[in-house]
Amino acid sequence: MSDDALLSVRGLSVSAPGGRRILDEVDFSLRPGEIVVLLGGSGSGKSTFMAALDDPEALREGGFVVDFRARHAATPVGIVPQRGALFDHLDVAGNLALAMRNAQSPRGGEATALREALSGVDLPEVWAESARPVHALSGGEAQRVAVARTLAGGRKILFLDEPSVGLDPLRVDRLADLLRAEIRREGAAALIVTHELAFAAGVADRFVYMDRGRQRLRELKIDLDAAGESATASRTRELRERIASDVAAQALAALEAEDAIEMGAEARRGPGIVARLGRALAAFTVAPAALGRGVSALRRPRDFLEVTWVAIKQTLLRPAPFFAIVSLLIGVTILYILHRALAGGEMPLRGDRVFSLIGSMHVIALAPPLSGILFSATAGNAITAWLGGISLTRQSEALRGLGIDDRRYLWLPAWLSMVVAYLAMAGTFVLGLLVGGAAYLVYALPELGGDFARAWELVTADLVDPPPDRLVFRSRMLVLFALYAVGIASDAIAKGAAKKTSAESVTVAMVRGVMATTLWIVALELLSLLWIFAGRGS
Repeated sequence: MSDDALLSVRGLSVSAPGGRRILDEVDFSLRPGEIVVLLGGSGSGKSTFMAALDDPEALREGGFVVDFRARHAATPVGIVPQRGALFDHLDVAGNLALAMRNAQSPRGGEATALREALSGVDLPEVWAESARPVHALSGGEAQRVAVARTLAGGRKILFLDEPSVGLDPLRVDRLADLLRAEIRREGAAALIVTHELAFAAGVADRFVYMDRGRQRLRELKIDLDAAGESATASRTRELRERIASDVAAQALAALEAEDAIEMGAEARRGPGIVARLGRALAAFTVAPAALGRGVSALRRPRDFLEVTWVAIKQTLLRPAPFFAIVSLLIGVTILYILHRALAGGEMPLRGDRVFSLIGSMHVIALAPPLSGILFSATAGNAITAWLGGISLTRQSEALRGLGIDDRRYLWLPAWLSMVVAYLAMAGTFVLGLLVGGAAYLVYALPELGGDFARAWELVTADLVDPPPDRLVFRSRMLVLFALYAVGIASDAIAKGAAKKTSAESVTVAMVRGVMATTLWIVALELLSLLWIFAGRGS
């Protein structure tokens, strides 16, 4: 192992949660300017090896056993997942600027730095000033932006997972050339997992095969020194073809030479009681974890505001018309039902007398649970889906690869936005119930003479000036609003931020979020009423 290595590990051993040995006493290093391609069959442990080099503690938390005699990393590792995992709430310039702001040594002159980062990977410098959306990028452009973003974040060690997936042959060659040139120019190093031999032949300085039978890394002996071409940023097509052929032959030989060991079905145990309890209680940790990042978030107000704007759009601006319409309709419907039930029976009462007795109690009783459940089903699901999508597309992995704490960058602004948005939506819901109710009274009670002010006075009585025996119900409503604001926001973020492996897991998180929220809202409604009436001795 070289003394000048950017990354090195000695005596690395890894065992899966079921006990199967994946790596046994492995030595590995990456030197400045070097690109190593990691080959191996599916399930051989390539991703686990990269995770052990990058963040062994995260593997241990997942139940793996990770041991090594020595580990050195000159700089933090930058992760470039498949298809780049660009942050889709930002444009191209926003992705690069986020990395630069959060680098260990933030780069000044942002516009100039952005243009340099783009030109380094052969992308238009005009994207530094224009709002180029990431969804408009081709696969090769997205990969190059991801590489530029990682380097702009000050990362000198890059881990790339299938960077050429989905690219046509011409773009594969171009990406290989650009990546070799940029790694050398920056004095960085890269470890790449790929099954694309044409890409590997164009980019790699070393080829390593993951031998799962022996739990070791096997260095492939590939002659790259053909007329000095390996020292250049670009390789000729003839050289690439020859390298690819040699790699294929040696990898096939290595595969055939693997011990015929029955790998055995790894014990698939369900999560233990502690893990299940931890997931169930995850929502209770969100608020402290998010608020604990408040000071660091204030140091980077631009980070905070760009996520806050996304969250406010999803939790406040988009659901607001829906809340206004639904609350108006419910306000009319509830008073219509009460009017027909109380003033239209065998002993009818005057309508104004009925509603002076009812006051605002229907609003006080219905606004907290209905607004809470509707907010969870709309805004809560939106945030769960958004965060779940970030996890599913590995944007959260890329975020951590830039050294950005997702609790500070995502959780805090999303949580605060949801709390504020729910309180605003609860106020909208109350106002809608009152306006709908007052409008119904004006229409249905001739004795009011069309006086909207008098109707408004009837339906707001217990909110504005409740009698002493009803004051506790108004206080209960306000307390419940506060509890629901914190609870719904925490639950949505806890479920959205949990690791996602499929679109189904995102859907399941959304459904479970609504079910869990509905259950504890109904429980709080019941328990709070029991507490009030028990205190009255009823």
